[in-house]
Amino acid sequence: MHADPAVRREELVRRWNALAADPARPRRFELNEFGELILSPPPTNRHNRIAQLAARALIDRLGPDAFVEMSVYTDRGIRVPDVVWMAPQRWAESGFETPLPSVPDVCVEVISPGNTREEMAMKIGAYLRGGAREVIVIGLNGEVEFFGPEAKRGSSALGISFTLPADLF
Repeated sequence: MHADPAVRREELVRRWNALAADPARPRRFELNEFGELILSPPPTNRHNRIAQLAARALIDRLGPDAFVEMSVYTDRGIRVPDVVWMAPQRWAESGFETPLPSVPDVCVEVISPGNTREEMAMKIGAYLRGGAREVIVIGLNGEVEFFGPEAKRGSSALGISFTLPADLF
């Protein structure tokens, strides 16, 4: 990859869109900052249910513009948070480009058994450096953590709360 961030961005976006257009592509993938393909197994039904509940919580608190699995350009490549939310004017400004040219206001990651702490720390940092106001991580046992630009938070600065059914954990 080229050292110039603008060129690197163009190359990553071009690679992403070429992969996305390929009918033989993997179903779930991301690109790291070097353009290398990162494959993910399909999410479980439990994972999808938690992501949908998280999206509903964002919609209930912040408004209707929460979506699952949107590709996002970050300084660590093109990533796909499980759930994102942005203010309506930011969605309009983004033109719903693929991938989104900037990190949404809120990004949610639902931990899967294959995720590592290092991977989550990298994604949290990338989302926050890219402009996320809050990153939410939902753990394997239902624990919910909130992160802002300053560090880990005891609760959501945006007033977001989750009620996750005990039968999921």
